[in-house]
Amino acid sequence: MTSSADDRVRGMRGARLRAAVLDATIARIETVGIDDTRVADIARTAGVHETSIYRRWKTRPRLLIDALLTHTEKSVPIPDTGSVRQDLIDFFTDLAAFVSTQTGIAFVRGTVVSDRDPEVEAARKEFWVERIGKAAVILDRGKARGEIADDVDPELVLFTLGGLLHIHVTHIGTVLPAETVLRAVDLALTGIGPRTNS
Repeated sequence: MTSSADDRVRGMRGARLRAAVLDATIARIETVGIDDTRVADIARTAGVHETSIYRRWKTRPRLLIDALLTHTEKSVPIPDTGSVRQDLIDFFTDLAAFVSTQTGIAFVRGTVVSDRDPEVEAARKEFWVERIGKAAVILDRGKARGEIADDVDPELVLFTLGGLLHIHVTHIGTVLPAETVLRAVDLALTGIGPRTNS
């Protein structure tokens, strides 16, 4: 490694180091796939020492999970269009687009590491609890605007729509079509709309 490269490694700390390593990790995943993504290659791409990576993430699985979770949060933002229907359409359209990528497929199918790894399982659970919690604001805003019933369970709606997407990716092996997203959202809305007194 050259002197200038050494200076780069020494000068990269905290957020800069994390961003460089996570970007390099995603780049490797998208280029060679999860199974062939190695810490040595990530370190070389990011311009850091392997020891710096292991010092921060401890294990390869923890690094892969961190990179995938961070990437997903950027790729699938929580929309705020002023309409619960459009928010749900945009959210699940973005999610469907994400899981059609190599990175997204790897994450949804859980092919990063063995499910027996407790650290990875804990990270996955933490991520989905956080993401569902954040996405629930879509339904909460809909309640406040009177678009959906007050007794609607946001998590149930999101898990129902998310389950459709998951089945397409993991079991059918196809991307969720845009038309199916629209139909699924409209179907959900018929069940969660404002209650009328008969």
